Amino acid sequence: MATGFVGTPLICDALTDTGHLDIAYRLLLQTECPSWLYTVTMGATTIWERWDSLRPDGSLNPGGMTSFNHYALGAVADWLHRVVGGITATAPGYRKITFRPRPGGGITSARTRHETPYGTASISWEQTATGLTADIVVPEGCEATAELPGCTPVALGPGEHVLDTAKIAIKVA
Repeated sequence: MATGFVGTPLICDALTDTGHLDIAYRLLLQTECPSWLYTVTMGATTIWERWDSLRPDGSLNPGGMTSFNHYALGAVADWLHRVVGGITATAPGYRKITFRPRPGGGITSARTRHETPYGTASISWEQTATGLTADIVVPEGCEATAELPGCTPVALGPGEHVLDTAKIAIKVA
């Protein structure tokens, strides 16, 4: 499944928005060239300008542009932050935040944080045998909603919150 230069983040969003999260994760996690994880399998510690700046045999691509420090293919990190991690601003400046992790692709835990004008917003989640647990931090002066898989949304005020889907009384049918 090839997506081209900027395709992975755009296609991951389109797949997620249309109910095909499983395919978005499949795209995200592929490691063959062309893919954004190909560079990681080749030992990259930065984002490359081209999918194949370094070929599978370890040789440099003979093309004219071979930057090993380029932003473009890293754009998928926004999708990772919003979908895998689950933090989304729902009001300017993160005054209102939605925490909505969407596990998939064999990923069983994640954590992410965002420095808002009001302080750090963060979530750390893990799938368990009985559901999902999430440690959430809402900055002072902010409101949040936790939308955990299989549960109705929960309103959260500032502070630290520990939620467990196995213990949330109201479940979505």
